[in-house]
Amino acid sequence: MLNMIISNPQISIAGRVLEEGETEKPISGAMVEIIAMPDRFQEILSLKALQYGSQWEKMSDRPDRKITASDGYFYFVDLPQGIYTLAASIPGSRTQYGTKDFSLTEDSSKRIITAIDDIDLFPVGIQGQVIDSDSNEGIGLAKIQVDKSTEFTLSNFQGNYRLGVEISTLQKNNKVTLNVSATGYDEVSEEVNIDLTKVTEKDFSLERQAN
Repeated sequence: MLNMIISNPQISIAGRVLEEGETEKPISGAMVEIIAMPDRFQEILSLKALQYGSQWEKMSDRPDRKITASDGYFYFVDLPQGIYTLAASIPGSRTQYGTKDFSLTEDSSKRIITAIDDIDLFPVGIQGQVIDSDSNEGIGLAKIQVDKSTEFTLSNFQGNYRLGVEISTLQKNNKVTLNVSATGYDEVSEEVNIDLTKVTEKDFSLERQAN
């Protein structure tokens, strides 16, 4: 007689992806990925990657990657205990991002206690004002551009600007270099630290070119 043991997957982390704001609208079709994890889970992923070969990176449903349902919900199963960081984004819209840390512990029966929390999606970008260094007045039509990228915006006539930043253009430690220029002014380049939980505030001061 054949004996079979059926083991049901245990939900380890669950939650929803929500649009940041007062309404906190659930977002369907968002990608949720585990971007930081215990060594034990990293070893499991490495073996899975070898198993699936070139298809691994293309898979949207993996032990470390899920797509939210129509009600914004997601879950991960059978994770070992430890600290995890999850990142949520919308495929095709690369200027919204959200992260959340989860801590998994075991109960007295050595079962993982399910961690439940929501992830808010925030617009990733920079806003501020470009001003004249002498008069402190806003400079209109100043160009604010991400270095080595086609991403740019122009300031309005009060010198105010807002620039969405694609996640893929961020350097290590969530930094980006901006080049700011305007007719009659010396161009400036500055590295800016990007806050992934809100729009980053950054003003620029330009000096007039010498005659």
